[in-house]
Parts: sequence; C-alpha cells; structure tokens
Amino acid sequence: MRTAALRITQTELAERLGFTESAVRKWEKRGATITLTHQHAAAMDTLLARLDNDQRHRFESACSAAEAPSTVATNADPFGRPDAVVGQLQSLAELRGDGDLVDGLSLALGEIVDRYEAEGPRHLAGEVQELRQRVNLLLQQRRHPAHVEQLYRIAARLSGVLAYMAVNCGRFGSARMYCREAQVLASLIEDREMLAWVKSTESFCAYYAGDFMSSVKLAEEGIALAGSGSQAIRLYSNGLARASGKLGDTVEVERAIEQAMSLADHQSVVPGLTPALTFESYGKARLMANAATAFLSAGRFDKALEFGELVEDHVSQSDSVWSRTLVRLDVATALVLQRSPEVEHAVRLGVEALDASSYRPIRSVWQRANELGALLESRHRAPSRDYAERLAQWRRSAQPLIAPEIGLWPPRARTARVVQR
Repeated sequence: MRTAALRITQTELAERLGFTESAVRKWEKRGATITLTHQHAAAMDTLLARLDNDQRHRFESACSAAEAPSTVATNADPFGRPDAVVGQLQSLAELRGDGDLVDGLSLALGEIVDRYEAEGPRHLAGEVQELRQRVNLLLQQRRHPAHVEQLYRIAARLSGVLAYMAVNCGRFGSARMYCREAQVLASLIEDREMLAWVKSTESFCAYYAGDFMSSVKLAEEGIALAGSGSQAIRLYSNGLARASGKLGDTVEVERAIEQAMSLADHQSVVPGLTPALTFESYGKARLMANAATAFLSAGRFDKALEFGELVEDHVSQSDSVWSRTLVRLDVATALVLQRSPEVEHAVRLGVEALDASSYRPIRSVWQRANELGALLESRHRAPSRDYAERLAQWRRSAQPLIAPEIGLWPPRARTARVVQR
C-alpha cells in the first residue's frame, strides 16, 4: 500500500491513518505475521477504498508479485502465468511514465530561477524548499534509472539555489550546509559541471563572509573541476578575481580577468547581462561587472571605472535591479578614491543605487553600500550628507532581512583596509 500504491514515506502513511510512525514500522517489520486490530484494519480498508485507478493497479500488481511462490513447482508452468507477466509489464510501464514528472520538476526549477531577481530570495526560498522535499520523496520510491539520475541533478540544483539565496540573505552557515548537500548529490551522479558550480557558490559565500583567502582557494578548486567548461568564467571573475582584489593581489586579478575574457571569446558567450543566479555560462557584461569590482578592491580605480563604463549600457537596459545597484556603488566608490575625487557624482550614484534596491535588498548591496558610506564619512563628510542620511534609512529597513547575525557592516578594520587602497 505505502511503497507501490501511494509511494509515500512511513511518516506520511502514519499521518494519513492517524496512527504513530512506530506502529507503521512495526507492521512492515513483522509483515504477514501481524494481525491488525479492528481499528487499524478499518483505517486500512478506508485507505484502500480511496485509491484512484492508477494507485489500485499498482497495489494489485504488487500484491500479485508478493503472493507468487518463491520456487517453481515441478508440475507448474516454468514461464509463469500470462496475467502475472502483464502485471510486471504494467509496473515497468509506470516507470517509463515518470519522464513527464521529471520534466515538470525541471520546468518548475527553471521558472523559480527566472523569477529570482524580480522577487528576491526571501520570497522564493519557501517554494524551493517545498520542491526540494518533493524531489526527496520521489527519490525514496522505485524509479526508472534514467529518471533517478535526473532527479538527483534537480535535487543538487535546488540545494544550490538555496545556498545562493542564503548568501544573499546573510545566512552564511546555512549557505555552507546547502552547498555541502548539493556537492554530495552532484557527486552521486558524477556531475563535474555542477560540482564546479557549487565550488563557485562556496567561494561566493566566503567572499561575503569576509574570508578572502578561503574564497580564493575554493575558486581555484572549482577551476580545477571546470577546466575550460561553462562554469570557469564565473569561477575566474566572480570568485578568483574579486577575492584576489580584496587581498590586494593586482597581478592575480589581471590574470584571472584575462583568463575569463579568453574563455568568453572562445565559448562565444552572450554579450548581455546574464542573470546573477544561473547554471549557464556567464555573459560578457556579467564578467565585466565582476571585473570592475575586482579592480576596485585591488586599487586600480582607472580599470574599475573603465569596466563600469563598458557595462553601463547593458546594466541600464536589463531588468536586474541588483546589477544596476552594484555597478553604481562600485563606480561611486572608484570616483571617490581616484586621484581627483568626484564626490558629488559619487553621492548621486550612491543615492540612486539605494533607491533602486530599497524593495529587494540583498547582502552584497548591504556590504558595498556601507563600505561607500564609511569611505565618504572618513574623507568627505559634509558633501556626502545626503548619502549618509539615505543610507541610514535604507539600513534600518534592510538589516532585519539581510544582516540578521551582526550589527552594522563593515567593521572598522575592514573599512580602513578599503580606504587605504
């Protein structure tokens, strides 16, 4: 009834019957040796009566298989009864029909990814969790081998999406755990591309947690997995280059961006701004946005402004509020730190960035907005008063959503390091 007809867990069966899970476990352990009480038997009869046609066919096929003798008598037909063979064929046909279900799950995942930047991580995380639990239940049931592999791939991606969302909410511990889960799932089907994607997300998590050495190491591990594949561009630009910039390693930043550019040309990636959350290759505009951030951190403000200008048209034409916000914050910071500061221009860009992301704040915007605020306060307090006031308002509304575990960001030590560059 549970495994063949309903395809549910022991816990779910217990809930449907209104009994304890331990009772269900005892029944299954004792099998045919147990006699149900009147109350339990009545509940099972009711459940049997409520099966739909497909569930009833599966139930009857399973019962026929269970009742078949384990050994063939000498006077019996060694090839079995035709109706038993038909039952087996029906069971196998049901396995083939799982393809539609797998396709539906894949489409549901893609639809959530497409909505990510429009709705944000907190709004969508619950949907991803529900989909992940559904896939987990399916993996506990008898499935076609090809469909099992597809389900593991979908499960790995769902865990990866949860990890990415957790980083954007400032939940770094949760992000690491989901990355670990995605890594295990991807390893089961030897999906190197997904394993490289997970390493990139781990590097992304370490970067925003302030552990730049680990971010570099994780990016390098991902590059070893990705080779020249589709995930390598993200690993070089979003991972290795940006973390190396925070460590002040300008040479490594230049090398990583050069490698990413070469791969983009070789793979003929799209020129526009691909989504921030994607399992596909980064486009050139996304790569250039990461290059601006990396060179800014490394103290190459001219290169940061150059890449910021190159990507501006793509950012302005895209629906990505976060990309517009982050590029403007990077350009504003570079304008303040260059040899001849343009404070008014920087303040205007900073205010525009905060206004654009006020309804859907994420952790990366939180950190860069506060870094710009600390920089302006230390160097140009009076002319940057408008930005300081707007930042204070934005921070009060954003902090409960994306910085639950700490107070104001960044700490003084990190602010000083950015200012010194």
